[in-house]
Amino acid sequence: MEYDAFDAGIDPGGLRKRSNVRLLICYIINSMDRPVRKDWVVTAMQKNGIANYFEILDSFNDLYKKQNLNLVDDKKELYTVTESGKMIASNLSSELPLTIRERALATVMELIYQEKNERENTVSVEKTKAGYNVKCRITGGDSDLFSFEMYVPDSKQAKIVKKNFQENAEMIYKVMIATVTNNAEFAKQTLDEIANSKKRI
Repeated sequence: MEYDAFDAGIDPGGLRKRSNVRLLICYIINSMDRPVRKDWVVTAMQKNGIANYFEILDSFNDLYKKQNLNLVDDKKELYTVTESGKMIASNLSSELPLTIRERALATVMELIYQEKNERENTVSVEKTKAGYNVKCRITGGDSDLFSFEMYVPDSKQAKIVKKNFQENAEMIYKVMIATVTNNAEFAKQTLDEIANSKKRI
C-alpha cells in the first residue's frame, strides 16, 4: 500500500494516507449532533496518535475549500459537514479501522463534556495574603444551584480543587444534598458511586 501522509507522531496503526485523514475528519463531525470545534478534532486525532498534526490541518483546509465542511462560527472555529461531507462519511467510513473511529469519537465527546462542565461548573481562584480562596459554582440558567468558597494554602492545591470540582460537580452536589437533608441512604449511594468510579479509573 502506498502512503502519502507524514507519519511523524503517529502510533502503529495510525493513518498514513491523506484521504483517510480527510475521511476521519468528516466521520467525526458527521457523528455529532452539533457543530464541532476544529481543535477538538485535532486534539482527538493527535492525542490518540492517529494522524500527523500538519496533515490534519491541511486536511481541514482541503475539506473546507472543496465544500465538504461548512464553517458556522469563524471565531470559535466550529464546523459542520455539508451534504457532500455526509456522503463521504456515510459511504466510506468502513474504510477506517473501527478502533480508530471509536477512539477519536470518544475523545471528542470527552472534550465536549469537559467544555460543558467548565461552562456550567465555574471556579474562580483569588490570591490572598495568606493563600488562595477558591470559589466553586454550579449554575442553573441565570442563578446558582450551589456554591461554596474554601481556603487553600497554595496555587497547586487551588488547581487540584478546581480540577476535581469541575470533574465531579454532580457528585459533590449530591453529597451536599444528602448531608443537609440528613438522608443517610442517599449519602451512602452517592459515596458508593464515588468509590466505584475511582475503581474504574
